[in-house]
Amino acid sequence: MPGVDDWTITQLRTVDRIFDITVENKITGATRLQPGRYKDIAECGAGETILTDSPRCEIGDRLTYYCVPVPGENDWVKQIYQEMNPCIAEPGSSYSTSRNKRCVDEDADHGASENTHNGHTTEGMDRTEEGEAAGRNGDRGCSSGATGVPGATLDLNFPITGMKGTPCLVKLYDNQNFSLNDIIEVVGILSVDPSLAARSGDHSEGESLMNTAAMEVEEEAAHCPPPSLVPRLHVITAHKLSHTNPLLPCELDSSDDVLALTGSMRETRESLRQVLQEALLGDELAAELLICHLVSSVFRRQDVHVLGKFSLNLKGINRSLQEQQYTTQLYKLISSLVTQSHILPMTLSNMNTINFIPKKDYKANRLVSGLLQLNQHTHLVVDETALTAGKLETKGVENLTAMCNVIRGQTIDYDFDDIGVRLEPKHSDVSAAFSRVEAMLTPDLLQRIRSYLTAARLMDYTLLEDMQKMVQEDFVDTRKNDDTISAYDLHSLLVLARLLAVSCGQNTLTPEVWKSAIILRNERKSCPPP
Repeated sequence: MPGVDDWTITQLRTVDRIFDITVENKITGATRLQPGRYKDIAECGAGETILTDSPRCEIGDRLTYYCVPVPGENDWVKQIYQEMNPCIAEPGSSYSTSRNKRCVDEDADHGASENTHNGHTTEGMDRTEEGEAAGRNGDRGCSSGATGVPGATLDLNFPITGMKGTPCLVKLYDNQNFSLNDIIEVVGILSVDPSLAARSGDHSEGESLMNTAAMEVEEEAAHCPPPSLVPRLHVITAHKLSHTNPLLPCELDSSDDVLALTGSMRETRESLRQVLQEALLGDELAAELLICHLVSSVFRRQDVHVLGKFSLNLKGINRSLQEQQYTTQLYKLISSLVTQSHILPMTLSNMNTINFIPKKDYKANRLVSGLLQLNQHTHLVVDETALTAGKLETKGVENLTAMCNVIRGQTIDYDFDDIGVRLEPKHSDVSAAFSRVEAMLTPDLLQRIRSYLTAARLMDYTLLEDMQKMVQEDFVDTRKNDDTISAYDLHSLLVLARLLAVSCGQNTLTPEVWKSAIILRNERKSCPPP
């Protein structure tokens, strides 16, 4: 049956495919052509065999992507998609909800054999019960029996530990190229044939169209997981998504479309500023900078420079705020506004044990995901208040280095963040502050803010020639008075001005916005050090 869903790509590889297969009747000697497109198993009738060396066979390559549900996709996104598709049945107990547009169990009932249990094939009872537990819990691994290899484990390759959902092998037949961590929407034909769980040499009624002959045991186990845990999807059409916000169309063609969908962006921005100022305990400067962070996006990579990023470091969260779980409360608010986010408590245990960096498993010939293998526009909140005294082991040092590189923008030798601001609370009652935030966030305002943040991030922006001249003149005048001002300072100010402009619904820089950016920069620099 056709299926539709959104996935993010964590692995790439190419395997053989056969379009037209020559089948011979061993009794009569008659041959016929059988289409092999959109299939994993070549099915033969009684007394028939496949002639793999027939000149009539058409052999080519299809590209197979290993995809997982979007990491860090927030619950409100999944809920809205579920409400938009009320005809879709609830997922079975073996699959955890992760933006299911089509329930896997529903398709499994149609595409698999009758020997099923909760939507999972039960062929080979040694693996079924433990394998289903892995599907329910979203663990990275399941029982050794699920792989068909004694003593081995099946890693579902989720970047985030404890993540729930169903991964999928997405198979493309046309010349479409996607990159790692792209989010793609797929329409295709679902395949959950239970015979795919067997070793390639064990097929008795058909022949696998996947070329597994040269694979080692570990590689075959990783590349041919049981379809009950990792179904196959043969793609009819697929395209890359620029965002996953269910409140907006997939593509925003112009700034006029943005304004039509979000209404007055200045009005929405001011409402958001008030909400964030309350959540930041009355600190207006921190609220302004947080808005800029939430709408920021990398718009160009030039040599080693990453243009447009705007990471933010909120400093000065004292013990009193920690005891009131301030970081948890603030992250809860952020996750209710953006489509994708994840919080990482920077404990010694997490730093020393979690895999941050994707690494190649040469024995299984695949890429093993790491925590930092996240999609574009995912807001990663790193809680440094959880870090205590202790020793960082080798992996911990590697993870810290990787984290620094991500925050810096992969390559630029900056400090750990673009903008650091010390939180200056006007009051310290966290519970009261977030109670007021909850009262301010009416359903209508919450929906407008969610649309606004995505739309502002996707707006086109142009720096006109007259404004370029004005910026250059200001920079020269500033350098005359302070020779410590560098080209990096100018770049940071231009990024800040850009974010202020798009956050107000403007797609060009104006003198007023430029002056506001200068004032905001000066206010930040005048803050007392931590």
